[in-house]
Amino acid sequence: MIVPTGNKYIVEVKQVHEIGTPWIVSVHQKSFLFKRPVSSDWFLDETQAKTFAKTLATQLHDERFVTTLKDRKPGWTLNRAAH
Repeated sequence: MIVPTGNKYIVEVKQVHEIGTPWIVSVHQKSFLFKRPVSSDWFLDETQAKTFAKTLATQLHDERFVTTLKDRKPGWTLNRAAH
């Protein structure tokens, strides 16, 4: 499933059965002939992955958020969970 961002980034949600059951949310930057990976997040639940992808796509619509995405450390979350 590809979530549109409205600019030069692609947010993709996929599940690769060869590596088990995790859901992978990948962000790629589109170029002329190829796409370059920017980030990858893994989830065990499909609903969480799709919700994260939609939130990420709306945030990526603003170009300033891309530097935050690229500079974050592994294992950190982008936003606090709403309780």
